[in-house]
Amino acid sequence: MLNMKSTPGKERKKYYRLWMPILGAAVVGIIVLVLVLVSSSMQQQVGPAPSIRSAASPNSLAQDSTASFVNSFEKIVYEAHNLTQSYQHEAGKWKTHQYDNKTMISITNNYLLKYENLVNESKALQQPKQYQNATDLYTKSLDSELQSYTHFRNYLSTNNTAENELSTRLLSDAFRYEVDSFKELKSSGLFAIVP
Repeated sequence: MLNMKSTPGKERKKYYRLWMPILGAAVVGIIVLVLVLVSSSMQQQVGPAPSIRSAASPNSLAQDSTASFVNSFEKIVYEAHNLTQSYQHEAGKWKTHQYDNKTMISITNNYLLKYENLVNESKALQQPKQYQNATDLYTKSLDSELQSYTHFRNYLSTNNTAENELSTRLLSDAFRYEVDSFKELKSSGLFAIVP
């Protein structure tokens, strides 16, 4: 015969099994919070430990210089990537006849100025010696893309197919230079932009 009453011992065990981990975590959280508050209170009363800074070593200066270069280089690469995507989006509108040649020439002129700025920023980078060639390749990539769009603009205004072919070749060169640049940078492991 089955006993229809549930035993209080089983219910209590079930209750403890469910709530004990939650209560334990809450207690640990409170203890950590109290310790953090006490620690910060003591630090405020005593004040921060005096910082003793020795002269920067040549290695730390080189690391700072490399880190600064990596950040600056990646910023240029991100800007160039976004600029290229944006321009290709505009060129897509021209291809689908949403823009006429005159409008696309005006848009191209605006982008050419932006590319000139990126080329100048890339040339001005203060790269460590080991990244000189990779930086030069990337600058050539940006410059080739700039020249490509210049010839594309010329094609739009003259309808000269030689200008369009030159534009296409220069864009292909830009891609090749970028790939070669990234290949050289990849081995360092420092650059998040390198595929």
